[in-house]
Amino acid sequence: MNSIMETICAICSKVRDGTKTGLSFQKLLNKIRKEFKLNNIDLKIRSVRDRTIGEEVFYLTGYYDPEDDQNNDIPIELIITHNFDKNEVWYGEHSTQLLIQIFDTVVHELKHQRQFQKRKYRNGIIRSDDHKEYLADPDEIDAYAVSIAIELCRSLGKSRALRYLHNIDAISRYKLNNRFVSSSLSMYRAEFPEPYNLTMRSLTKKIYVRLMKVDTDCIFM
Repeated sequence: MNSIMETICAICSKVRDGTKTGLSFQKLLNKIRKEFKLNNIDLKIRSVRDRTIGEEVFYLTGYYDPEDDQNNDIPIELIITHNFDKNEVWYGEHSTQLLIQIFDTVVHELKHQRQFQKRKYRNGIIRSDDHKEYLADPDEIDAYAVSIAIELCRSLGKSRALRYLHNIDAISRYKLNNRFVSSSLSMYRAEFPEPYNLTMRSLTKKIYVRLMKVDTDCIFM
């Protein structure tokens, strides 16, 4: 994944550089779409305003559709949920937080794309509406291992993350600046708190493999 991560990191860095003098949210989204497309990564990106959340809050969800991929349609969609004015001007520091989420989400969804393409779109698992079953899906364990390795490298550094990984319970609860060092790992532990849980054991092994392989220079920060 390092090569694709390097590409996405470069895209996000270029977009951030373009916000030094400020961009409206809509122009920022247009710039993100353009830069990804120039690098042969087409994304559907849309925003949804949710007035029930704080004005400074936003979060991103992503979806990969293997059927769209087979039909040569755009297979990855990003949805940005927020509650701020569309004319708000974004600068480097603000845009960095959005671009971090975009980096992490696109890498995660491209991992799913590789999974389906590798098996020629056969034997895909039907996604469960049950969150616990969804997280236990082998495809999700594989993709989230990448996501968690990225989050741990960003918050702790690679060497420190590897040292702490032997105690998955502790690291899943560990916070810096009042934030989990890996929100994805914390989510998994909340769903699978049982000692010696098979899903957590499988996830931990895959996180270790990903940490060993990841090039931290390819992670957008």
